[in-house]
Amino acid sequence: LAEAAGGCCPGASRNKFAYNEAGQVRIRAGLPIYECNSRCRCGADCPNRVVQKGIRYDLCIFRTGNGRGWGVRTLERIRKNSFVMEYVGEIITSEEAERRGQVYDRQGATYLFDLDYVEDVYTVDAAH
Repeated sequence: LAEAAGGCCPGASRNKFAYNEAGQVRIRAGLPIYECNSRCRCGADCPNRVVQKGIRYDLCIFRTGNGRGWGVRTLERIRKNSFVMEYVGEIITSEEAERRGQVYDRQGATYLFDLDYVEDVYTVDAAH
């Protein structure tokens, strides 16, 4: 992979693409990923545009048999470090997540996902 060739701009990642040729993440977990964008001279086929291409796997939403709610699965093999889908929401502190979690528990639903790569400080709340 020619690092900054073809007009790509991975400068924010210190001139390293976050992905290998197969679209798998190759940087250390917890580091931010900077993809090429409208400011680049590269095109839509650039290997540094993985998340923007969206879901590439056939996913199935199903009701769990053990009463824990809904789940997502696929029948195809997903290679390690591959992008599957984004989980989008508001980034809040863990303290705020605790408060909202109590409300969500009373409603019988939760949308919280802890961002605990380094330390347990932030949570994504996908309710909004």
